[in-house]
Amino acid sequence: MVDKVIRDRMRMLADVADGIRAHRTAAQSAATAAVDAILSRRVEVRGTALSCSVIPLHQGDESLAATIEHAAALPRIDRPVEELLDMLTNDVRRALDDEDAVSGIASLFVGRERRDAAARAGHYLEDTNAWLDRSGVLAALQAVDTQDRRPVPSSLEPLLDTEGRLLASTADLGPAALIDLAALDHLPRTIGILREAVEAAGSSRERVLEAGRRVREDAARRELRQMDVERLREVTRDQLRLGAVRDAGIETVGQLLADPIVAGRLPGVGETTATRINAAARAMQDAARADAAVQIDARRQDTGSVALVSALRTWEAVKNSGGPRVAGLVDELGPLATAVAHGAVLGIVHQPGAIASGGFNPSEGTVERLEIDADDARQRAVRAAGDRERLRSTDDWSDFLDRPASYFALLDEIGLTDSRTAGRGSLPEGLIEQVERFELDTTLLTASLRGYQRFGAAFALVQERVVIGDEMGLGKTVEALAVVAHVAAAHQTADGPAPRFVVICPAAVVANWIRETEKHTRVPVHRLHGPSRSLGVDAWLRDGGVAVTTYETLAWLGTRIPEDQRFAAVIVDEAHYVKNPDAKRTKNTRTLLDRSDRVVLMSGTPLENRVEEFRVLVDHIRPDLTVDAEHDPMAFRKQIAPVYLRRSQEDVLTELPDLVEVDEWTDLTPAEASRYADAVASDNFHAMRQLAMLDGDASSKVESLREVVADARANGRKTLVFSHYRAVLEAARQAVGGEVFGPLSGSTSPTARQEMADAFSAAAPGAVLIAQIIAGGVGLNIQAASVVVICEPQLKPTTEWQAIARARRMGQLDTVQVHRLLSEDGVDAALVRMLARKSQIFGDFAAVSDTAQASMQAFDISESQLITQVLAEERARLAAVPA
Repeated sequence: MVDKVIRDRMRMLADVADGIRAHRTAAQSAATAAVDAILSRRVEVRGTALSCSVIPLHQGDESLAATIEHAAALPRIDRPVEELLDMLTNDVRRALDDEDAVSGIASLFVGRERRDAAARAGHYLEDTNAWLDRSGVLAALQAVDTQDRRPVPSSLEPLLDTEGRLLASTADLGPAALIDLAALDHLPRTIGILREAVEAAGSSRERVLEAGRRVREDAARRELRQMDVERLREVTRDQLRLGAVRDAGIETVGQLLADPIVAGRLPGVGETTATRINAAARAMQDAARADAAVQIDARRQDTGSVALVSALRTWEAVKNSGGPRVAGLVDELGPLATAVAHGAVLGIVHQPGAIASGGFNPSEGTVERLEIDADDARQRAVRAAGDRERLRSTDDWSDFLDRPASYFALLDEIGLTDSRTAGRGSLPEGLIEQVERFELDTTLLTASLRGYQRFGAAFALVQERVVIGDEMGLGKTVEALAVVAHVAAAHQTADGPAPRFVVICPAAVVANWIRETEKHTRVPVHRLHGPSRSLGVDAWLRDGGVAVTTYETLAWLGTRIPEDQRFAAVIVDEAHYVKNPDAKRTKNTRTLLDRSDRVVLMSGTPLENRVEEFRVLVDHIRPDLTVDAEHDPMAFRKQIAPVYLRRSQEDVLTELPDLVEVDEWTDLTPAEASRYADAVASDNFHAMRQLAMLDGDASSKVESLREVVADARANGRKTLVFSHYRAVLEAARQAVGGEVFGPLSGSTSPTARQEMADAFSAAAPGAVLIAQIIAGGVGLNIQAASVVVICEPQLKPTTEWQAIARARRMGQLDTVQVHRLLSEDGVDAALVRMLARKSQIFGDFAAVSDTAQASMQAFDISESQLITQVLAEERARLAAVPA
């Protein structure tokens, strides 16, 4: 038998070899299990603009990383060492077993064959022991023996090794990129808030529809309570006998519905007649329900209106924060939010189909897209939380009274009212179908759109270069911003620089455009007017967004914009300012229009004096369009249909209160009459128009003005007083007394105008704002006033319409009273006659009436011609009057 020392040594070496094998196998198995555990967390992320998978990593994954690193760090076993391990674990182990079979008491029971095998095994072990000493291979065995080493957690770095086991096992998923999930620790709360908002959006919408149904039901019930029972004959073709019904004291259909007819109770009313009467009443009830309008009556504040306002307010607060875009973000980022909630600090992003470029790959911007969407979600959650807080902090009805236009837009948006049909203007059917099929993207728009506003924005986007001629007060600004928001949203998911938009407007409304853009969109806006215009243009060229500038600034702006710069859209507010093709501002505007992909010319008065002026506007956007039907409104409408859309207030604002117009005629005093004759004799047209207001208490118009203002104050109304002349404005200010704002004139800065309008709106009932009609009649929204006083007739009907529209516009709840102060025996009577003719022409052509015919002589008259004609008429009239 072999020496015991040799046998023990060889047994020890065999045990070492077995241990090396087992340790390496266990380390590799542990590493595989660690990889599998990490991969089991992999989540699929699907968004509107991305498709990827993310493997979240936790800080506690350091132990898994150590396990993987330990397996990767095992020494490499070359062929000689592999053969040595095989020899020790197989040959040496069998030799030791043969030796053990004949050792001790076992040797008494074995045969010769086993003793021979043991003898050979002994020689083999002796020879192997000697060879191991001579060859020095035991040093190699010692080098691969790492049994005493154990994984020590240190960091997550081994998991991020691009050549490591984890990333090697995910190579088929596409190139890898890293996302810092620790920086997205807000995601669990963010997605929780947004998920609640999505759920609330659905339930609150149903609440609005139910409240609207009740309001409609109440309106139908009120109508039926006032509806004479004789109306039932309409349903039965006059075949009902209702004498017995009336004799029983039943006067209205509502009474009949509350207490239906029972056969035999009334004289001469049997089963058949009773059935027919009750059926007719129910039919009338169904018709009343179908026809009843869903309206909110600010004066009644009934239970149904209050419930509808409350439901609308809640829906408004959650519909944007819980809309389709938010639902998409919840679906997209929900898995990441769950991972972050469970402690994830890093994420390995794989995008299938991306092309690797060595090491970690940007995955075609997927990580950046995820981070952008996460930030978008965070901002939306902040707004959603703020909206919920505002719901708790303010009263629903007070909020409605502060901004009724928003509530009426919500009614339209949800479908309880419908301005879409009337909002089509006079467009041909084929174009209407094309516009209605267009899908408007309101992702970046925070305002609710009326149906006609949505149609107007879609029309501008479909036709690309248009004139929006909506009547004043219909919200053309929001329509234009909807165009901007749609184009900006489309660029969010496309490569290339951010789109640039330009708004050209009068200086008086720059502040309003900036305010409205910030309020109703998430598109950045820059002021390119005033002292900071250089900073504004630099930021706009760098970041894109909306540049708000003025007609007067265009020449300067042209020197600051690269010649090859194109614009996504140019919006021209009060576009009738560029009706003169030879004016500098027209030429400067035209330069920008030629470099824009889309153009929206906005004007509530696109036609003031001549069809030729309208042709100039059309030429700015579509020089190829023929507009020559100067005598035929029908043909004119067909020619401009591809570019022109106009809707009136009466067409689309079903909730608009009544307009009451009162002409306050007075006689000139003897002193005024004398001065008037002198003014006519000297052709002093402007003195003729003002003198009835400039004698203080002795002025013929002042008493009328005071009476109007006193009546307005007694009824808790605010008043706007307009005049063309500053002297008249000052006389009005002194005459009315009390809380008076103004005069607001052409010299008032744009900022001061807006501040004055805001202060007037916030003032107590009875306040008066005095304004020059050109300065105050354009661009300002003053729904706080419901009484308008015009101190003298204007030379253009559109000037008065614009001034009235400052008060009577979307959001006005009270009947608007317009009082015109007129002198019976002065120039006012002549002007009123002539302006009536001009108003008719505007209706024929700008509003494209189907039936009217027009005279070129009537609408071709200019202001200078009008003054000349009035002076001639007044000279002739005074000459015929006895002294």
